[in-house]
Amino acid sequence: MNEGIIAQVFDFFAEIFAGLDSGYLFFGGPADIIRYIFDILLITFLTFQLIKLLRQTRAWQLLQGLSLIVIFTMVCSLLGLEMVSFLFNRMLYVIAIAFVVIFQPELRRALETVGLKSFSKFSSAFIQDDPSENEDVTAMIDNIVYATNAMAKTYTGALIIIERNSKLGELLEQENVVFLDSSVNSPMLESIFYKGSPLHDGAVLIRNTRIVAARCHVPLSDTVHTLVNYGTRHRAAVGASEMGDAVAIAVSEERGKVSLAVRGCLYEMKNGEDLRKNLLGIFGMNSVASRFVRRIRYERNSLRKKTSDREDSLDTSPAMDSSAKSDTFRTVSEKADMMSSTGICTVSPADKSPTKKKPLFHLFSTGKTTSTYNRMNTSHKILYILLSFLISLGLWMYIQINSNPVVEKSLSVPLFFKSESVLEENGLETNYNYNSVNIRIVGRKNVIDNLQSADMIASIDYSQITGPGVYYIPIDISSEKNVYYRLESQDPESISVVIYPQTLT
Repeated sequence: MNEGIIAQVFDFFAEIFAGLDSGYLFFGGPADIIRYIFDILLITFLTFQLIKLLRQTRAWQLLQGLSLIVIFTMVCSLLGLEMVSFLFNRMLYVIAIAFVVIFQPELRRALETVGLKSFSKFSSAFIQDDPSENEDVTAMIDNIVYATNAMAKTYTGALIIIERNSKLGELLEQENVVFLDSSVNSPMLESIFYKGSPLHDGAVLIRNTRIVAARCHVPLSDTVHTLVNYGTRHRAAVGASEMGDAVAIAVSEERGKVSLAVRGCLYEMKNGEDLRKNLLGIFGMNSVASRFVRRIRYERNSLRKKTSDREDSLDTSPAMDSSAKSDTFRTVSEKADMMSSTGICTVSPADKSPTKKKPLFHLFSTGKTTSTYNRMNTSHKILYILLSFLISLGLWMYIQINSNPVVEKSLSVPLFFKSESVLEENGLETNYNYNSVNIRIVGRKNVIDNLQSADMIASIDYSQITGPGVYYIPIDISSEKNVYYRLESQDPESISVVIYPQTLT
């Protein structure tokens, strides 16, 4: 099977070059070529975007190993190692299924990211911000900040999840959920998370600036379970932030600290004002974001310059200052280095210096799906674009070879005579021994299958004959259809014609 495919690949390229040498367009007319180019470029773009999404997940490492196995299998096929090719071909099916099953959460999260980014760009182009809605969001944030500050002072644990574009309906389908319909206010939140309250365990879900449910059990993140100083509540906060574009606020009952989880990253806030500024920025409140516009631009440029080739660097983390790393962060960073390839980051408490404060929202309010440490540098981007193009070209070639391969066809075409009136004008006549020509043509399957003997024309031309004699006239093969084919052989290529004066009767 592999040898047949490889032979078809070589035949395909041979026909391409043969068509170019003969001056024909093997792929059809200019419109067909433009369509093919657009098809390849579109798949290249989609493949590149898929690579960008997968490289932020744990599936990226397995995908690299799977690619090496595919290349190794192709090399073995070319070398004729039948047993190795057979074994690895069977293994690829198992690995492909296992890849989807094992990394289903990462693939789901990647697809959610695509949907969120596309919908956000589309909606922002047609839907204008509602001033009253901005006021509701600002009031919600102020009440959350006030409540979390109060609970942090009393060491009361809390977990608040704010739903954004990605709906979290699965959290409402649990049996233990208590449904509510309340405005977001500090007394309500403090009463829910009061240590003696039956609603204390679990999370509060906020939808459209209203509390819709309490005692929601959130799937724990499986990427930060080894981090020190963070318990189940913080793992649940990170897990909630991994569910689309939700934002989670966790209050630690052991340390009395407030943390913010956004898109798989956990940030510990310095104080209530720090939390307020970041929440306002994440929700795109222009009144706050405008004050940091210059700092954002400066930090984006500086962070891009500092981005190293390694994707596991946390030196440019958006919520800390490199000059003031605490002992806790040193412990956390050592373990975070082992997990940075998953797209999860962990950040220490904010820098105490107010002059070097770095807001978080500039990475999230603009719709970006990755943190600074996970950006591509230029060399990686060029490499991935080239890889995407090669994958796209390979897929296109595979589809063309299998769905529309190069085939041959034999036909018997009736012989047609041109300019017979010239012989009559010169008082000549002729006889011949052939009435048909056998031809063999080569082309793409969808073209050759539709060609019949009636679509082909085999003709000889008498226009150059002026007197009696024996002439060897070539037979011209053509078609009335505007399609490409290549004449592989014909029998005969020319015929001998005896021309003599007309006999009087």
